[in-house]
Amino acid sequence: MRKLVPLLLLFACTTTTTPPLATAPPPCNPGLSLVNATAWVQSGAEYRAIAVATFAAARRSLDAALTDPAWNAEEGTSDPAQPPAIISDSDDTLFDNTRFETRALKQGKTYDDKIWADWVKEASTDAVPGASDFLAYAKSRGVTVFYITNRTAEEEPGTRQRIANLGFPLEANIDTVLTRGEREEWKAPDKTPRRAYVAASYRVLMLLGDDLNDFANARDKSAAERYDIVHAKESWWGTKWFMVPNPMYGSWERPLTGGTGTPCEQLQKKIDALKP
Repeated sequence: MRKLVPLLLLFACTTTTTPPLATAPPPCNPGLSLVNATAWVQSGAEYRAIAVATFAAARRSLDAALTDPAWNAEEGTSDPAQPPAIISDSDDTLFDNTRFETRALKQGKTYDDKIWADWVKEASTDAVPGASDFLAYAKSRGVTVFYITNRTAEEEPGTRQRIANLGFPLEANIDTVLTRGEREEWKAPDKTPRRAYVAASYRVLMLLGDDLNDFANARDKSAAERYDIVHAKESWWGTKWFMVPNPMYGSWERPLTGGTGTPCEQLQKKIDALKP
């Protein structure tokens, strides 16, 4: 063993350290984060549990709201004599759109107008867990369900067909599907005018959505301003306002990305915004 020592010392003295080769950054793939989010919504028992719990809580609150003449989930005055209604978003609140995300991802995209247009026309029949039972219960209690969606007026036929295919309530003599651009004053993505339209004739007991804009106008707000909206209505969450989780997309991305840039540039902005 002692004979090896000089050789080891010689090796140590004569060997130089070679610096590691510089490696290129990994290629950008914005779809990877969407894959994880879509897989969670499609397959995660945790997502199913949250969705079912959200609609179960909404059902309990609906019972309480119907017995309280002063209950109102929309800003402004409310007439107890008005018929009761609830307002819900459609996509990824009631409609499960994960198979649309899957189609886009398998084509190497995060979004595509043509894929979306085909999806709308197809009127596929997946529902968010818990949504069907809740809406059927609301209908049985004499509550009118309004669908306020930022799908366009041109997309309304496919949207109505999907509602019908899912067995969700649709009124024969009342327009309860209020799409973007259906009226001149409804051209903007802000849903406030459409909620006010419903509130003028109905006592709105509940709002449901997957995005803050389904409850208040949060468009172009900073992250801090969006937090303020949530805080201002703290007592309404889980009683009058119900949020279904959507990690796939949403207006929450805009404060991070500015809504500009390529998908790879937007992904990098999100990475840069992560808290250390």
